[in-house]
Amino acid sequence: MHIPPLSPFGAEVIGIDLDDESAHDGATCDALRHAWVENGILLFRNALHSEEAHLRLSRVFGDPQPSAVKRINDARNAYFMTLHQQPGDASKDTFTLFEIDGQRRTGWLGWHWDQAFTAEIVRGALLRMIMPARIDGRTGFIDAAAAYERLAPALQQRIDGLEVVYHFTAAQEANRFGFPKGLRVAQRNPKAEAALAQYRLDFPPVVHPLVITQHETGRKVLKLSPMHAQRILGMEPAKSDELLHTLADHLVDPRHAYFHTWQADDAIVWDNWRTIHSATGVPFDVERLAQRTTLVGDYKLGRFLDPAHDRDAPRRRFDD
Repeated sequence: MHIPPLSPFGAEVIGIDLDDESAHDGATCDALRHAWVENGILLFRNALHSEEAHLRLSRVFGDPQPSAVKRINDARNAYFMTLHQQPGDASKDTFTLFEIDGQRRTGWLGWHWDQAFTAEIVRGALLRMIMPARIDGRTGFIDAAAAYERLAPALQQRIDGLEVVYHFTAAQEANRFGFPKGLRVAQRNPKAEAALAQYRLDFPPVVHPLVITQHETGRKVLKLSPMHAQRILGMEPAKSDELLHTLADHLVDPRHAYFHTWQADDAIVWDNWRTIHSATGVPFDVERLAQRTTLVGDYKLGRFLDPAHDRDAPRRRFDD
């Protein structure tokens, strides 16, 4: 097994047969976890060919858990999200066809870290491509530790100790920071408005620090999720908006992104504490099928904006 770097960040794992259970020995697992911490994302090409192999590899990096958004969990096995775009299918209650720069895409997702809208942040995720899109369907990743290091020292000092309020914003055109200015809805399922409104009730506002420290390396991370970000806690609205626009535009600079063009049985595991990701989506008549697992782990720094929610719904705490 060797692990050459990707550009501009991340690494690819080569020379391991993940269908072979014996490949998951202690030394190999330790090496993979170390490489994951050091690189933020790991790519395995043509590596996973079954749900069983997917779950085995997931457990190298953490225990799988169902997603907080229950509707996207697979009915057969809640540890999996099955992400299937069927050509011409607009039946899902949240279906939206976006137009971005003159192109129409479904399955488009702006830059975010997973479950920013919850008080507990998951450790990571593993995405496996079963049927890649014949057009587009890429996934983008950005290293938020490197983004912090690119900030001017005065700005680093200014944001240290600040906190961001997040609230579920499933209508992506309503996200204000780090999202395309020309993003518009070309088509949406009429049921979507009620469904999206319910999600905001299911997930009350939460607060997370704007800067965290990666405990394994001591590196600081610009811990901003452009999706779901509402405001900086305790800051005057105009100043909060100005700062979040500045930070989000800096963070989502595509010059520093790795965009993966998927092939069948590719898999990528990402560190959700350190990276943000996005999806370019596919044209309405293009099929794409993938599965994803979510990995347990809470950095124990998030909380509900209203302390009453902490009392009414005690939070689970997970060890790394």
